[in-house]
Amino acid sequence: MRKRILGVLAAAAAFAGVVAATTTPASTAAPAAVSASTTTSTTDTGWITQEEVHSSTNTAVAVDKVTPAGTVQVRHGIHAGKQHGWGRAVNPTADYNLIFEVDLNGDRRPEKQWTWSYLPEGGLRWTGGYPTSSSSDRAFRACITRHSSCSKTTSDYRTAWW
Repeated sequence: MRKRILGVLAAAAAFAGVVAATTTPASTAAPAAVSASTTTSTTDTGWITQEEVHSSTNTAVAVDKVTPAGTVQVRHGIHAGKQHGWGRAVNPTADYNLIFEVDLNGDRRPEKQWTWSYLPEGGLRWTGGYPTSSSSDRAFRACITRHSSCSKTTSDYRTAWW
């Protein structure tokens, strides 16, 4: 029974366009017709994959925003004994980007981001995750946008920093 459920979940994930996390630079993101998920650094080892995010425990919503293009959330949970944060879109509008931004130094300008370009319509979509920190310098936000960063869209389409 478990194998059957896992097989159904794997097929559903493939059908929904969930792609394995990569460390491909954003400049090499897939063309507009293809859903792609990328980080902005090829040397970044702090990220966990979308599959690892999906298997995280003790998950919760930190902050969310209902937008004209779907609901966007910053979530957190435990993976391999460590807390991580990530972005999630709930029932997004097709062809928008889900962007999860990470501020490392407290200036509330992102040093890192994970972008899922050209979201498919509906369902649940999530980014990879990044470790949380007890330091107030570390913060996360997420947005659903047609732009390349959350700062290029209005507050109607992004969460507050968390």
